[in-house]
Amino acid sequence: MSKLKKHPPLWLLVLAIGILLIAVGTAQGGFADTLRKASLICYECIGVG
Repeated sequence: MSKLKKHPPLWLLVLAIGILLIAVGTAQGGFADTLRKASLICYECIGVG
């Protein structure tokens, strides 16, 4: 008698949680904030800002 898996693999659960958290962060404007900070850092590195 073979046992049937009743739960999805752990990596699938972690992937789903990661996608959910990325979506929540993007909806709250985190992407724009991170992009703004990254561009400021890059401008400071090359001496423009």
